[in-house]
Parts: sequence; C-alpha cells; structure tokens
Amino acid sequence: MKYALLFLISSLLSLNAFTYLDAKSGEKEYKKGNFEVSEKKFESAASSSKEKDPVLFYNHGNSLFQQKKYDDAMKQYEQALASDDKKLKSQVKHNMGNTLFMQQKPEEALTFYKDAVKLDPDNREAAINYEIVRKLLEQQQQQQQQQQQNQDQKENKDQKQDQQQQNQQQQDQQKKEDQKQQQQQADQQKQDQQKQDQQQAKEEKDKLSKEEAERLLQALEKDEKDTQKEVKKALIQKENSNVKKKW
Repeated sequence: MKYALLFLISSLLSLNAFTYLDAKSGEKEYKKGNFEVSEKKFESAASSSKEKDPVLFYNHGNSLFQQKKYDDAMKQYEQALASDDKKLKSQVKHNMGNTLFMQQKPEEALTFYKDAVKLDPDNREAAINYEIVRKLLEQQQQQQQQQQQNQDQKENKDQKQDQQQQNQQQQDQQKKEDQKQQQQQADQQKQDQQKQDQQQAKEEKDKLSKEEAERLLQALEKDEKDTQKEVKKALIQKENSNVKKKW
C-alpha cells in the first residue's frame, strides 16, 4: 500500500508565495522521511492558502498518516474530498481506506477502496488493495466459521461427556440406593425372623409350662386318690378288727 504525495502544477501556480514555499518545503521534507516537519509545512501552507486547495489537505493528511496519527489524517482527507477532481478524490478515498485498514477496520476500508475505483477505474492501487482486503475478510470469515464449528463440536462433545458422566453417576447412585434398600429389606427380614423365633420360643415355653402344670396336677390328684384309698383301707381294717373283739 503506497501513500504518495500529490502535487498538481496548476494548483501550485495558483498559490501565493508563502503557501507555495511551505508546500515545496513540505514536499522535500516528506521525501526525506521527515514527516513531522512536513506536517508542519503542509499545515502552514493550508492555513495560508486562501483557496484552501484540497491537495494541501491531502498532503497534510499523508504526513500525519506516516506518523500513525490516523484520526488527524482522516480529518485532513475529509477536507480534501471537497475537490472536484475525480482522480484526486479517488486518491483521497484510497488513502482513507488505507487509514481505516490500519485502524483495524477492514470492512470500512473495503468501502473506500471500492469508491476509489468507481471514481477512477485506472486507480490500480485501490483496485489491488480492494482485492487484498476482500480476500482477507473472506479468510477471516472462514476462520471464524471454522472456529465456531470447532467450538460447537467441542461443546457438543463436552455436553455428551457430561451427559454420560451424569448418567453414570445416576446409575451409580441408583445402584447404591438399590443395595441400601436390599440391605434394609434383609435387615428387616432378619429382625422379623428373630421376632418370629422369639415368639415361637415363648409359645413353646408357655406350652411346656402348661403341660407340666397339668402333669403335676394330675400327679397330685393321683397321689390324693391313692392316699384316700389307703386311708379308707386302714379304716376298714380297723373296723374289722373291732368287730372281732366284740365277738
């Protein structure tokens, strides 16, 4: 991308002496690379020019651009657009596109390059820069799309992994709960069995106690009956004995 000074002989001849001298001095300093000095000279020339020649603003803008004073350069280029010369306006539009590109505004720069070519189809540099920036924007768009696609794939993969992990955690949790429930059921069954065994033992014990009591009672009744028989027998014998004595 080139940033050339533009001097029109007809414009220079129409300038007053002071303006002419400052403009010529600015041109020399610019060619030497003394952009700060050329800036001052072109600024002085533009201030002293009654005609406010657009070429002076254009050259002043170029000096500012070379110092990376892009905002100030754009202001000078905007004043240079007042020219009726399409070729000059094409050069101004081209350099405005360059300035915007340096300000990281390629989309806006593309518009100015396009305008520059419309004003002057022979402005080859503007046409080349237009194609360069257009392709650059296409590449950036493709890269952004690829990055977005990669990001989407990564997010989908992460979501799938998260879902799998979540499902596994749920399965593990369910397994733990099932095991816990089974253990609780086993413990409950054990407790129920223990209670049942205890109740059965108690019933058997009570049954034995009842049977023993009945057997004891029966034994007592038998003993009593035997005792009564013995007593009766003894009484009978005594009576028999008494009778014999009377006889």
